[in-house]
Amino acid sequence: MDLINWSLNAIDTIFSTRSLGSGEPNCPAGTFAAGYVMDGWEKWRVVCLAALSLEDIEDIYLFGTLITGFLLMGLGGALWYRRLVKAVSAAQNPTKLAGWIETVVGRAVSTQTVVMDRKLENIVEKLAAMQRALDRPGDQ
Repeated sequence: MDLINWSLNAIDTIFSTRSLGSGEPNCPAGTFAAGYVMDGWEKWRVVCLAALSLEDIEDIYLFGTLITGFLLMGLGGALWYRRLVKAVSAAQNPTKLAGWIETVVGRAVSTQTVVMDRKLENIVEKLAAMQRALDRPGDQ
């Protein structure tokens, strides 16, 4: 047990009371020396890094969300441009224009037709159920 206490105390002493020697550079408060880099004047400079706080991480997430938003807007713009180029090329060529209009209007009409058919089928089923209820002689 004494060996474990001695080891923990030694580790605590090494990491908690470490003082800078005369040759070690100072870093600003809240930062730690992470390494060295050679600058343009061929002098070694210390690299000081700070631990990320919760606010810093939130800023990174906000920045990532901002960049993602710009990329998605760019993708949407590219898709709209592609669609616009097709429309302009179809408008310049009258033979393509008729087919393009038929495709666009045909999709809208076919979608609307499917919806109207479903509604009509529901109404017909309800009317048939009401007619059966009226035709039963014992309910009156």
